[in-house]
Amino acid sequence: MMSTPITIPKEVPSNSALSYDFLREEGIKTIQELAGTSWTDHNTHDPGITILEQLCYAITDLAYRLDYDIQDLLGDNLAAHQELYSAATILSSSAVTWLDLRKVVIDIKGVKNAWIEKITPENIISASNLHPTPKGLYTVIIEKDDLIDAEGNMLQTIKKRLLECRSLCEDFEDIQLLDKQKIRLGGTIEISNQTDDIHLLIADLLYKIQEHLSPSIRFYTLQELLDKGKRTDEVFEGPILDHGFIDDDELEEQIRKTEIHASDLIKEIMDVGHVVTVQDLLIQSGANDGKNWVYYLDTTKTPTLDINATLQSLQFRVQGLTATINTEQVLKNYQQKVLTSATQKNLNPAQKEMSFSVGKDRNIANYYSVQNQFPDNYGIGTLGLPDSLTDKRKAQAKQLKAYLTFFDQLLANTFSKVANFQKLVSFTDLDYRTYFNQSLLGVVEGLEDILVSKEDYETYLTNVSSITLESLQRKNKFLNHLLARFSETFSTHVLGEPKEGTDVLDQEQRLIEDKMQFLQSYPLISANRGKGFDYSKPHTNDTNYSGLEKRIALKLGLEEQETFFMVEHLLLRPKTTDQHTLETYYQSIEITAFKEAENELNTECIIPEHGFLKGEQIRITQNGTYDGIHMIQSITETGFEINIPFQEGGSNDTANCQRIQPDIKHHLFSEPITSFEASPNTGHTFCNTIHSLQIGDAVTIVGAEEYDGTHKVTNITETSFEIEIPFNQVYTTGRFMQLDTTEDLYSLQLSFVFPEEKGRYQDPVFQNFVENTVREETPVHLTTYVHWLGADEIEMFTKAYQDFVVTINKR
Repeated sequence: MMSTPITIPKEVPSNSALSYDFLREEGIKTIQELAGTSWTDHNTHDPGITILEQLCYAITDLAYRLDYDIQDLLGDNLAAHQELYSAATILSSSAVTWLDLRKVVIDIKGVKNAWIEKITPENIISASNLHPTPKGLYTVIIEKDDLIDAEGNMLQTIKKRLLECRSLCEDFEDIQLLDKQKIRLGGTIEISNQTDDIHLLIADLLYKIQEHLSPSIRFYTLQELLDKGKRTDEVFEGPILDHGFIDDDELEEQIRKTEIHASDLIKEIMDVGHVVTVQDLLIQSGANDGKNWVYYLDTTKTPTLDINATLQSLQFRVQGLTATINTEQVLKNYQQKVLTSATQKNLNPAQKEMSFSVGKDRNIANYYSVQNQFPDNYGIGTLGLPDSLTDKRKAQAKQLKAYLTFFDQLLANTFSKVANFQKLVSFTDLDYRTYFNQSLLGVVEGLEDILVSKEDYETYLTNVSSITLESLQRKNKFLNHLLARFSETFSTHVLGEPKEGTDVLDQEQRLIEDKMQFLQSYPLISANRGKGFDYSKPHTNDTNYSGLEKRIALKLGLEEQETFFMVEHLLLRPKTTDQHTLETYYQSIEITAFKEAENELNTECIIPEHGFLKGEQIRITQNGTYDGIHMIQSITETGFEINIPFQEGGSNDTANCQRIQPDIKHHLFSEPITSFEASPNTGHTFCNTIHSLQIGDAVTIVGAEEYDGTHKVTNITETSFEIEIPFNQVYTTGRFMQLDTTEDLYSLQLSFVFPEEKGRYQDPVFQNFVENTVREETPVHLTTYVHWLGADEIEMFTKAYQDFVVTINKR
C-alpha cells in the first residue's frame, strides 16, 4: 500500500486564523461596525487598510506556528516530553478484576494457569465464636508449568506478587498448588501413508491433546494485539506484565475443566494432518476407570497427558498395518515442540510500550516586525527615509512607527508565549510565570529613537513577566485544565481557613504546589486508587501505603506531619488462632497467689489458665502490694512474671488483673465512655458518652473491670446511657459497643482515623472537607467510617495500629 505524500493543501481553511482572506474580511467588518460613518474607503491604497493587511499576515504566521504538532510545540525539551505520560504509564492499573489477578499470577515464572475463586459462605470458626465468612476473601488455584520445578519458592513468590496488588478490603485466604492428574488414552489411530515423518506427526498429535487438556496462556507483544484489532486502551487495561500482554477474550475461555469428552479429543486428533480415523478411544487415569465417552476429573488436580503411558496404549496404523514407533524419537520431538511453544518469554520494552518522538526546535519565538513588510514609501522599514525630507515627514514616520510598535509588542509577546507553551502547561517546572515578553530592540528598526527611556522599556518587560497574583491565578487555571483532562478537580478547601496575616500570594502558590504534586503522582494514585497496602512489608516504608491513602493525602494537601490512619476491616477478621474476642480481650482475671520467681527481681503471678503474652501491659487491682500497671516479663507453666521483687510479708493472696494494651479493633468497633456517674436510681450507673442507643438496647462494656460485661440500657439522655449496676468510683473510663450479633463488622468496610487536635485538623471547616474528600475518593462499593480522636486516644490508637501492622505482617 502506497503512503499518501505530504503536500501543502491547495485550499486554505476558511473561518480560520490560517486564512489571510478571512482575517481581512473580519477586520473590515469590524471597521464598518465601529467607524462606518467616518471610514468609507476600504481599498488597498488606504493606509489603515494597509496596516490591517500587515497585521492579518502576521496573525496567519502565528496561527501556522500554533498548528505545529504538540511535540514541536514542546520542542526538544526532554523534561517537557517526560510530562506526556506514555500509554503504559497512564492507561495501565493495578489488578482490579479477577482476570487482572489471574494475569498477575500467570505472569509468574513456573505458573501455567491460575484461577481466582470466591470463598464459599461457610463459617470460619475462631477460638470462641462462629463468624460468617466476610466478603472479599479468595482462594487462588495454581496450575504449575511442566517445564519448571520450583514448587518450594513458588508459593512465596505467588503470595508476594498477590499482596503487592491486593485490592482494598480483599484478601487471599488460601493459595493451592494443584497436583497433576495423569490422563492416558487408548485406542487406534489410522494415519495416511502420505505422511513424511510419522514420529513428528505423533508428537504434534500428543501436543494438541495436551493443549486441549491443559491449555497454555499465550502472551502477545503490543503490535500483535493491535494487529488483532484491539484498541490501545483495551491493550493497556489492567496491570503491566513482565512477559507481554494476555488477550482477555482468550483468558476468559480458559475455565477449569471438570470433565473430558471423547468427542472433543477425537476432533482435536482429526484436526492433525494425515490422521484418517480414530477408533475405540478410551480415556483413563486409574487402573480400571476407563471411559469411552465422558471422563469426570478430580477437581483437586489438573489434568495432564501421560505421554509414555499413552504411547503404550495407543496403536498407530498405516493402511491397516500397525506402525512401529520409536518412542524416544517421539518424546524428543514432543519436548522440542513444548520448548518452542513456551509463551513465557521476557519482552524488551519496545514490545510493550508505545514510543513517541521528541519534536524539533521550530524557533517559534522568532518575530519579524510587521513594519518591515510595509511599502518603502512609508519610511518605517529598514531603508528609512532620505535625509533630504523635511523634519515634519520624518516625525510622521516616527509617529507611525510608535503606533505600530504597540501592535508589534503584542504580537511578539504572543509568539513568546507560544514558544513557552511547555512552561504554561508544565506541572514540574517551578517557573510559575504565565506571561512571556520579548524585547523589540534589534527587531524594530530605529526603536531607540521613539523610546522615552530604554531602561524604562526593559523595566516594563521585566515587570510584566514577573510573578503576580494574577499570574498565579492563571497558572492555577492551567493546572485545572490539566486536572480536568483526567476528570479531576482540586478544591481550595485544601488550604483550610486562611490564617490571620497569611499572604494571598503564598496561598495561591501553595495551591499550585499541591496541584503539581498531585499531577506528578497521578500515574501512581490513578493506577492504585483501589489497591490496598502490602501487609507483608513494613508499613513504615513511605511507598508501602494504599493507593487510596496516597490519593486522599494529596487531595487534602497534607504535609509530612499531618498523618492519618486507614484500616481495612477485613484485615481485622477473626482467625482460628485468635484467642480473644472484643468482649474477652479486657476481661478481668483472678490471680490466685503471688510467689517469688527464679529471677529475684521478678514476682510470679499464679493463674491456672490465661491467654496473656510476653510484653503485654496489664493492670493489677485489689491488692495493695502489687496494684499498678506492669509489663509481663515472661510466661510460666502456672502464670506469668512481672518486673517487681516479691514482697515477703506483703499481701500475697488474691488479686485481679486486666489488659490495658490497646487493641485496634476496640478503637474502631467500640466507643469511649468518658466517665461513670452515679444514677439517682439506686444500684444504677450512668455511662457518659455520645451515643445513638435506645432504651432496651444491649451493650457490652470493656476496660472497666466492675462494669465489664453485657448490660441492658434502662434509661438514656443526650450524653449518657444508664445500666443496672451499682456505681463504683474506682473506674473512670471504659469502652462500649452495641451488641448486635448479626452485624458484619468486616466486609467491604474502611475506617479512617484523624487526630482532631492537631494542625489544620482542628479547623471545623477543614474537618468537614476531610470527611467529604474521604467519601468522594473511596470506591463506592466500600462503606466508610471517619473517626476523630483526641490527643490521648490517638496516642493509644497509634500504638495499637503499630502492633496491628506487626501482627498482620507475621500471618
